[in-house]
Amino acid sequence: MSRWVFALGAVALTVAGCGSGTSPSPRDELAAYVSRVEPIRLRVNRLLDQADPTLSALNEHHLPAAVAQRRLGRLERRFAADAVKIAALGPVPEPLRAAQRAYAHTYVLEDSYLSALVAALPDRSFDELPDTQSRQRAAITAWRIALEVQAHQLGLRLPADLQAAGRGEIAPSPTGS
Repeated sequence: MSRWVFALGAVALTVAGCGSGTSPSPRDELAAYVSRVEPIRLRVNRLLDQADPTLSALNEHHLPAAVAQRRLGRLERRFAADAVKIAALGPVPEPLRAAQRAYAHTYVLEDSYLSALVAALPDRSFDELPDTQSRQRAAITAWRIALEVQAHQLGLRLPADLQAAGRGEIAPSPTGS
């Protein structure tokens, strides 16, 4: 039965795609972009929230360094998968393409930080961690502002939590605080 539902859905999408041949409106393009970027952005936020409890437990000597390293290594690998998704995200509305590229690069910077953090855990050699927070914050804030400007111009309401993008901590603190 599920194959039939899938097949009927595919046929419906194909038929819906046939028609006037007009391209989506800028408002529809922006809404579609937001609907694709939001699940990735929110998943990454939840994922990064998992780092601080692990780092706090490590620093309070409730968790061995090897366990913390394994946990954060898994977190970094999941983050890396989302970095690929955000880099491959498309189509991006033309007015947001530069901001999207910069936003996607913040994932590269964060992945680099997380990789260095994982490597630094056993010896707690946190002095060598890359300091990318300022660049990430600036790019995320610029992306959010560009998104807000486009949404305002097109009369599109953005998710309320988007206001938080670029504010607060960007990278997990090695001390877990």
